[in-house]
Amino acid sequence: MNIEHENLHRDFVKLGANAREWTRRCVLLLPEIERHRIWERKKFGSIYEYAAKLAGMSRNTVDDALRILKKIADKPALKEIVAMKGINAVRPVAAVASQETAAFWAEKAAVMSKHTLEVYVKELGRAEGVCGEGVKRRAGEAGGGSRTGTGNVAENAHQQAISFLESGCPKKILAMDLDLEIAEKLEKLKGEGSWNDLLKHLLQMREDSLDTQKPDAVKTESRHIPSKIRRFVFARTNGVCAFPGCRKSYAIVHHTGRFALEKAHDPDRVYGLCKDHERIAHHGLIGNEEESPVVWKVQKEADRGAPKFLVDDLVFRYRRAGR
Repeated sequence: MNIEHENLHRDFVKLGANAREWTRRCVLLLPEIERHRIWERKKFGSIYEYAAKLAGMSRNTVDDALRILKKIADKPALKEIVAMKGINAVRPVAAVASQETAAFWAEKAAVMSKHTLEVYVKELGRAEGVCGEGVKRRAGEAGGGSRTGTGNVAENAHQQAISFLESGCPKKILAMDLDLEIAEKLEKLKGEGSWNDLLKHLLQMREDSLDTQKPDAVKTESRHIPSKIRRFVFARTNGVCAFPGCRKSYAIVHHTGRFALEKAHDPDRVYGLCKDHERIAHHGLIGNEEESPVVWKVQKEADRGAPKFLVDDLVFRYRRAGR
């Protein structure tokens, strides 16, 4: 790319950044524009016409901004994030932030992308013991009016769901579409035992089989992960993110102890994560991270005294500089 092209690109980037900044400032003025009906005083037919002609905003943009800004009107820390990053940055927390927690959520919104923040909000709710709405819904559906004829099935499902709720949601109801042949074989394998015990046994057999194929750890200065370890990491979760409850394909191979500190690729400390959970990990917000993923959960604050927090901070700065 020659000098002229570089200059064109630089100017475009500069003007684009300025355009985003002015849009953010305009958005923050909308509630006062609406409250004082400035658009009416200036002979416009509506706030939508006013915003469209003077700032190029669509009707949806205006409605969306007014809705979110109304929710955070008494939360100046979140309004600062809107001024800094735009309305989308606070969208995931607008409904959950209180005056007491606004500073906490503003801190997270300042360093996380919208998508990562959405995942973090969901995971934090789960970590704090919020039961899944799906289980509650099934309890309600199973407890509906269809308890005649095959009502025993509905009654059993209802009682099972209620017991799950009362015991703090330690279990999960799964529905599976199986071929008749497979279902028959599984039922015979189960015998008089429970489905839970059968599946636990089958999973243990799979894990034992994987352990026989597990490659040795590699101590190295190279960040390149050996193909044997990559294949093992993929097989362990069938290519799905290792974070509990996540069903996304993994996008990044993540070292739970941080490669920069250990200079090793250890299959027991390397897991595939989706982009959002990897970002949460590098904010230091996954508790029990160096144990089995089954006990991982998000936490409110990072351990700033941990050696890997320094690594995570450098990773964040590097990525932000790249943006």
